[in-house]
Amino acid sequence: MPAAMTEPSRPAPSLLAARRTLRFAWAADRRLACWTFALLTGQAVAASLAGLWLRAFADAAAARHYLPALLAGLAIALSLTIAAAVEYAGNRTRMSLSDRTQYLLNRRLLEIIGRSPTLAIHQTPAHLRELELLQLESWEFAQAVPALIEAITIAVQVVVTVALLASISPLMLILPLFGLPALALSRQTAGLFNLGNELAAEPSRRAEMLYYLAANSSAAAELRLFRLQAELMRRFGAEHAAIRGIHVGLAVRGQLLRLLGRSAFLAGYLGALALVTYLAARRQVSIGTVAMTAVLAGQVLILLTGSAEHAQWLRRTLTTAARQLYLEQVAAVPVAERQTADAPVVHLPASKPPVVLRDGIRLEAVSYRYPGRVEPAIRDLTAWLPAAATVALVGDNGAGKSTLVGLLAGLCRPDSGQIQIDGTNLADLDPEAWRLRISAGFQDHARFEFTIQRAVGLGLLPRLDDQRAVSAALHDAAAADVARSAPAGLRTQLGAGWPGGVDLSGGQWQKLAIGRAMMRPEPLLLLLDEPTAAIDAEAEHELFARWTRATRASRQRTGAITVLVSHRLATVRTADLILVLQDGRICEQGSHSDLMDSGGRYAALFDLQARAYRYGPTG
Repeated sequence: MPAAMTEPSRPAPSLLAARRTLRFAWAADRRLACWTFALLTGQAVAASLAGLWLRAFADAAAARHYLPALLAGLAIALSLTIAAAVEYAGNRTRMSLSDRTQYLLNRRLLEIIGRSPTLAIHQTPAHLRELELLQLESWEFAQAVPALIEAITIAVQVVVTVALLASISPLMLILPLFGLPALALSRQTAGLFNLGNELAAEPSRRAEMLYYLAANSSAAAELRLFRLQAELMRRFGAEHAAIRGIHVGLAVRGQLLRLLGRSAFLAGYLGALALVTYLAARRQVSIGTVAMTAVLAGQVLILLTGSAEHAQWLRRTLTTAARQLYLEQVAAVPVAERQTADAPVVHLPASKPPVVLRDGIRLEAVSYRYPGRVEPAIRDLTAWLPAAATVALVGDNGAGKSTLVGLLAGLCRPDSGQIQIDGTNLADLDPEAWRLRISAGFQDHARFEFTIQRAVGLGLLPRLDDQRAVSAALHDAAAADVARSAPAGLRTQLGAGWPGGVDLSGGQWQKLAIGRAMMRPEPLLLLLDEPTAAIDAEAEHELFARWTRATRASRQRTGAITVLVSHRLATVRTADLILVLQDGRICEQGSHSDLMDSGGRYAALFDLQARAYRYGPTG
């Protein structure tokens, strides 16, 4: 990550997270939230008043006042019936509210990932960890407003219960104090839960990866050929055993803490019963008061336990909200952020990319290191990609070719140095506006299982359903044969897992990806990062020649640059400029003839490949 960028602080519960939780969850469904609050509050009041009716019933029955006893009994039954009915309705609305909140959270999470200006959120271990934990805890976050409403209803019950206890004796007000240890220990138990999720994040990720390998068709052949199924299952079981060990160990600690807190309250509960029994023996309170005290004192334990659990939920919810804030900060790293040793951070307004390239793209002492890596992938690289030129990047695996493509696309930001687009720093450009002016085809492309029409049309959303535009893009990509051979042409559903769907070969999928790249008219920068790796060398050479011819007029009008990455040197020999990369640096550059005349690394590699094609690997 560039030194000028400020790393988001680690997620932790905070007032800002609490405000975000309330505002976020309230936005899910205000009317449903109000209904849930009204229903659960009514349930709390009805349940609390049942103790009052119990005292009236016991006193009337002891005095043989049958009509008041009957009315008090009916009041008890009515209170419990209303409490049960309202609780059921309240739980239904609470579940609906939770579902809508979780949907909103998932949608916001997708928006965060989608608007992230670079791939850092997918490449940085710390970001990946918070992303996975947020996905894991999304169901808890969905309980934000319901949990808050329950906390308020518990508070209502506490107030009513405490008022009734105080009417018996002021000494009864001491009883809730015995529940403070449970409340105090709830923070530690909540911390244990969050700690368990964090410690289990890595083995959970590995277990998910192993599950995907075992269940996905992409690895099915190799698993059978190399007889890996048993080993994969062994490792899958080991990861889950590690996860269970983490959670069970912390759960035992949490239960011991809860037992300690409840033991303290039990002492207070027994003291309250002893006090009211003593008062009844001295005829200072009635038998009904003793019965009410037994019920209310038990309710205090339930309420305090519920309060402790809600305190845990609140902390966990706030931690989840803090994770969302963390990822939002990652996704909202300023486009132009500068900082020097003697100057504060300055946020500059984003610029628009040029309409026409006059000079081209210049890289000045650019370095980049992937998060978590020790060695940089690009080291102090300086180069000029002239306007209207076709530039080829060649080199061994790991030389830095794909990294350089990612930097030019703005998917990565240099740790040092600058990439200038006609004199404007790429970091100062609006990333969305820049990506509208570029197009790309990658070796590791996405397989969109839509119709062929839409799988290609995605390259330019306004023309998603324009058959002429898609046909022209497929023609430019030399991929028209894919649609011609498909059962329903452009309307063919891709993906064998769908009704009527067909699967394609690796080369055919790659052709469709190239077609997507050709959808955009006159991009300023066309990036082709080994897009034909699954196609034979002769076909690749023909494709590159066609792209060069198809884009020649556009390059002359707009100064557009085409950057091609390929291991096949015969394909790139017609490029205007060839950059040879080694260990993240440019070791040679020039035209094909210049590099062959110099007799350096490029010439040696070209001769080696030429002999291999001419005589075979043993010729």
